[in-house]
Amino acid sequence: MIKSNDLKKIAVFEFETIRYEPELFSWLWNNHGNLEGYSKQDSSHRFTWQPHGSQFTILEEVPSDCLCLQIKSPSKIDKNIVIENLGFDDKWVTIIKKNG
Repeated sequence: MIKSNDLKKIAVFEFETIRYEPELFSWLWNNHGNLEGYSKQDSSHRFTWQPHGSQFTILEEVPSDCLCLQIKSPSKIDKNIVIENLGFDDKWVTIIKKNG
């Protein structure tokens, strides 16, 4: 899954899980302290491990037939309508100390 920065667009796709042989890749630490793996066959960047965030990313080409979704932001809900629909009762809250 790939998400846009505003989280309103996503692309979803799947690849079959395969075993990656470590000797087929060259490994180096980048300036951010992440370990990157590059294919020895074509020098393409294939992996990034972020040890500080415990995240391992496998880089793949996004297929042209992936599922793409865009989420529309909902309109704001009137808080008074929500409180009314909940059946809010003042007895639910006890003021222990009032500021001022």
